[in-house]
Amino acid sequence: MTKSEFEQVILQQKDKLYRFAFSILKNSDDAQDAVQEVVLKLWKNKHLLDRAKNLESYCLNAVKNYCFDVLRKQKQQQTYEQNVWVHATTEPEIEQLDLVEKLKQELYRLPDQQRLAVSLKDIEGFDYSEISEILEQSVETIRVNVSRGRKKLVELFKEELKDAYQ
Repeated sequence: MTKSEFEQVILQQKDKLYRFAFSILKNSDDAQDAVQEVVLKLWKNKHLLDRAKNLESYCLNAVKNYCFDVLRKQKQQQTYEQNVWVHATTEPEIEQLDLVEKLKQELYRLPDQQRLAVSLKDIEGFDYSEISEILEQSVETIRVNVSRGRKKLVELFKEELKDAYQ
């Protein structure tokens, strides 16, 4: 693949890749960094791009994998920081966090596939077939992940939701 072919094919997808990365990472700077890193990796391995059957899917998959790596690193950092915070604080005041912040925290504690499926379905508004194509999983797998993720979130917030609507 030549430089001009690369620019024409890959760089045209930059905005779509950014939106996808943002839907996973929920942070503009992290999403921009992810796309930049993935495009750089694609450029370094441009000889492999000719073998890809669906270049768009290949690029989205590369972004997804990179974003999952970023989330794993963030989760490890968050776990470390929480452990330090718990040891430093005798009475954590979690009740003072509002419901939305608690929901965001719990959403990020879901397994990656469930969190991503719930986010893409309920927050980004994708339909099951679009999510299936993006994540390269069957529609049934996506439905199960959305259902399980929602169920876990409802269980976690059953009491808070009761209080909010009474």
